[in-house]
Amino acid sequence: MKTIGLLCGASWPSSIEYYKLLNQMAQKHYGGFHSAKLILLNIDYHEIKQYYPDGWDKIPYVLKKELEKLNALNPDCILICNNTLHKAYDIIKDETALNMPLFHMVEITAQRAKERNLNNVLLLGTKFTMEDDFFINHLENKNLNVIVPTKQQREEIQSFQTSLAKGIMNSEIKEYFIKLINSFENIDAVVLGCTELPLAINQEDIKQTILNPLELQCQRAFEFAINK
Repeated sequence: MKTIGLLCGASWPSSIEYYKLLNQMAQKHYGGFHSAKLILLNIDYHEIKQYYPDGWDKIPYVLKKELEKLNALNPDCILICNNTLHKAYDIIKDETALNMPLFHMVEITAQRAKERNLNNVLLLGTKFTMEDDFFINHLENKNLNVIVPTKQQREEIQSFQTSLAKGIMNSEIKEYFIKLINSFENIDAVVLGCTELPLAINQEDIKQTILNPLELQCQRAFEFAINK
């Protein structure tokens, strides 16, 4: 198995999901006591988070510095374990010399929705992700129709996402997202465009199709790692 490099810490509760999911994939594929070959670089998320939401002249270059550190450890591929930071990566990718592929979770998600003819998608995420155009543009470039929650709902989602990013999860949060998703009609899929949201809701909770960028990104990296 090739080695997967994870840029973690943004946030730490969702980074744990990457570690768990990739090891579960390795265990299922190889059996025995096998686990995934991983290199984890855990960033201090505050160094980036302090510049949200308007510091996009600084955020990409903080990310660039961390990617260069991970690149120097020579994994065979790289995952950025955060949706929003792919906006920053898009800004600096042409000036960031990586020696290996980086699997872009937003592009992977848009492609999967297109392949499955999931044309009307509800985008959930941080308030920034739902209001900015970086995730929406990737989806719309695949000719998908993107629905976003109302302003009040976006504020509510942000409040719950902040709790999840601190490791706080309870039944109220799960029930909120189930009710929210069920309030939207004529959607083909729900995009969990924030790595913390899968901590609150999964496919077992709702009948609508869930597109989980974290899971899709891990699947793509694992297939690469086993030469599939």
